[in-house]
Amino acid sequence: MGVRRVKLDRTSIKEKLLERENYGAMLSWLWNLDQRSTQKAWITTWPYMRTRSMIHPLAIQPTERHARCQILCRLGRLCAQESMGGWRYRKQQQQLLRNMGAHSVVLELLQIPYEKNEDTRMEEVMRLAHTFLQDFCASNPQNQALLYKHISLFLTPGLMEAETLRRIFTNNWRLCSAVSERVVQHFVHCIGTHGRHVQYLRFLHTIVRSEGKFNKKCQDMVMAELLTAGEDVLVFYSDRVSFQALLSMMRSERERTDPSGALMYHIALVDLLAACTEGKNVYTEIKCNSLLPLEDIVRVVTHEDCIPEVKVAYVNFLHHCYVDTEVEMKEIYTSNHMWTLFESFLVDISRVCNTSLDRRHATVELERYVTETVMNLISSFFSSPFSDQSTSLQTRQPVFVQLLQGAFRLYHCSWPSFGQKACVESCIKTLAEVAKTRGIAVPLDLDGQVSTLFLRPHAQLIQKTAQSWRQSARNLARRDSMAGLSLDYRHIIERLQEVVRVLEEWLAPLALAELSVLVDVLQHPDLLFPIGSEARRRCEAGGFICRLIHHTKQLVQEKEEGLCVKVLQTLRQMLTKEHDYSDKTETLRLLMLSQYFGSITARRTSINSGNNCANARLGAAAAQPQPATSGAPGTGTGSSLFWERALSEMQCWLEKEGAVTLVIDLVVDTASDRVFQESILLGIALLEGGNTPIQLSFYRRLTEGGKSEQFFAVFHERMLAAQQEIRATATAAPADITGRQWRGDTP
Repeated sequence: MGVRRVKLDRTSIKEKLLERENYGAMLSWLWNLDQRSTQKAWITTWPYMRTRSMIHPLAIQPTERHARCQILCRLGRLCAQESMGGWRYRKQQQQLLRNMGAHSVVLELLQIPYEKNEDTRMEEVMRLAHTFLQDFCASNPQNQALLYKHISLFLTPGLMEAETLRRIFTNNWRLCSAVSERVVQHFVHCIGTHGRHVQYLRFLHTIVRSEGKFNKKCQDMVMAELLTAGEDVLVFYSDRVSFQALLSMMRSERERTDPSGALMYHIALVDLLAACTEGKNVYTEIKCNSLLPLEDIVRVVTHEDCIPEVKVAYVNFLHHCYVDTEVEMKEIYTSNHMWTLFESFLVDISRVCNTSLDRRHATVELERYVTETVMNLISSFFSSPFSDQSTSLQTRQPVFVQLLQGAFRLYHCSWPSFGQKACVESCIKTLAEVAKTRGIAVPLDLDGQVSTLFLRPHAQLIQKTAQSWRQSARNLARRDSMAGLSLDYRHIIERLQEVVRVLEEWLAPLALAELSVLVDVLQHPDLLFPIGSEARRRCEAGGFICRLIHHTKQLVQEKEEGLCVKVLQTLRQMLTKEHDYSDKTETLRLLMLSQYFGSITARRTSINSGNNCANARLGAAAAQPQPATSGAPGTGTGSSLFWERALSEMQCWLEKEGAVTLVIDLVVDTASDRVFQESILLGIALLEGGNTPIQLSFYRRLTEGGKSEQFFAVFHERMLAAQQEIRATATAAPADITGRQWRGDTP
């Protein structure tokens, strides 16, 4: 197994500690990164946030409130990181925060009573707390299930609570299927009593559709509650006066950009109704037909002032409620409404195609509407089994041909993405098949271009196959002439292998030094913090290594086998005292130790006072980062001995922090061979030298914990499996030799 080289600088070492130690203590280091001499009074407030009775008196103090804001901001940045393509959620950091119990502290913080709309500073703290919880559970089913247990805390009329609850259910089919009617009633009631806010509708939309699938149970519940609420929730602009109000909102720049305005609420409502009818739900389709008639949809979409966002919502509703349905909607196939819409689609297609060259004036929303929403509707309409019975197509052939021409023109634009081109291509294919089956006269040039479009992939495949055949023939003819050149290639490969070997010989000691220093830092994380700080006291008490051992158990439950093996190997390296370091490795170790821990001579006194196990006679020698000051290579008397504990003392220290319990639990519970092997090796290292207290600890935990039978049963089963494997191997080898001798081959 190769050694993974890790670049360890001042920042990366402390970031690794930040991921594995108590986050409150680690954040105190972040605050004092370059101000070690000045201690902030608010650092000590974090441990007291774990009790609600002690939070409330501090909540009214501006200094402590500012401290909590800083902590919540840093915790949020651990979970989510902004990138070029949006927000990227870091699952490992979310898992570490869950194991540390950070969410429990924030949930207690949310229960603090305060005067809403008056205490603005406390509102900012609550906003940051909700932001952290949203990032904490984003794209993480385990964290979502954890917060779902506290769902009652979020069933309040607040908008922040609605957004947090939406994140808990986002893309989690299991939680959406388990949502109760009480939750749906709560949000519908909030719309009617606390205002028409988009956040409430977004939550309902989230539970209706998750992981790309529709939830019929939630569709029926949401639809029933919306109909019960009536006009307080269902806001449509059907009559003449309200329709003019809708047009004025679409003309207003302020309304179009206001995320909490009436226009955005109406768009979200139509989107929700479309989601409720998705998947051919007969019950919701019938209900929605009466809410938004076909003529109202056509009147809004075809108006010249209609914006792309409204068009997307209305056409999606038309698609799922009238076209892609379980039962036939005769009105849509017998009336002229759809053909009026098709003519409007042609205008929009022409508009986006004309602006394809001038991208500065392009409307991305309109382009997405045309290439995705419109193309999907056209494909569904003409591929529907109910459209075959319609006779209006024969009288509307010019519009049909124009649709095919517009789709073909869209396909040859340069700006559509891969997904958008797939929608356009599917639409072209559907229209071409309908034209052939229904006998529609398509212009010859257009028909030839469409045929060429669908024959192109096959032609490309044939062309590539022919090229490969020709290339094979050429290689066969040139094989003799290439024999001389192969020697040059072999020489290049040999030289490259030699370069790689030299680099390995040069970099391996440096990588070994870095990894060994990482183990030293994990043994003494308290030296990274100022003397007298809360973080240093906790690390000196063994809090860091204890949490690391506890986190290893969580890694097994989360199926993080690779990371669990690395942690076990690191713990075992702490018990390895005979190091064979070269001069180069020892020099880098001394340099890095002095960089991370300051003056080694100054630190020696602090280490001796805390552990009483340092080697005092090497203090002066270790102060100078010279390879000559260390022992001879391979003796192990180098830069590590100025602070090392004795082997028995290190074994007892790890046992105190839970290493023995970790070994027993992993042996009993794990099914992974790698984790089992590393657990056994760690147990052997703990028992090395016949350490009586460790032996008694193993005996006591096996007898008192009730795991002795399981523990030895695992060993018995694995030894039987190993015996069977050895016997099978021993049986197969003679048979293989006999078979080769029977064939006349030499063994």
